[in-house]
Amino acid sequence: MSEDEPVPYEVESRVSPPPAYCPHCDSLLPDDLGILECVTCSAQVKVEHFPTREAWKKEKVTCPSCRHVLVAGVDTRPADIRCSKCKHEFTLTKKIIKVEIECPACDRGLRITQRPGERKLRCPACMEIFKISF
Repeated sequence: MSEDEPVPYEVESRVSPPPAYCPHCDSLLPDDLGILECVTCSAQVKVEHFPTREAWKKEKVTCPSCRHVLVAGVDTRPADIRCSKCKHEFTLTKKIIKVEIECPACDRGLRITQRPGERKLRCPACMEIFKISF
């Protein structure tokens, strides 16, 4: 990257699709729309949610360069956006879903990124190792 090239910016969307579950194994599907692959059973599942696509199109985003407020106008995430005022380009990324769970040993609240499949976690308070599935 040269000195004249602007640093690429990413802005996280405030809109996410509702959770969807595999009809074959009831596991959580990846947080997206379209044809998705279940990480548990490898089934191909079509997931569409018109209200999310409409919300993505109408989502208001602030340009990270000039702070001008834009309407995304695109019904997918990630989406490359160009500011109409300063012409700066940035990527509007998917919203990262976080969930709160409790450690089974000490009941401490832990905030983790929700993603499909089984995960092995270690509680930072009591060091208990446990598994969680979404």
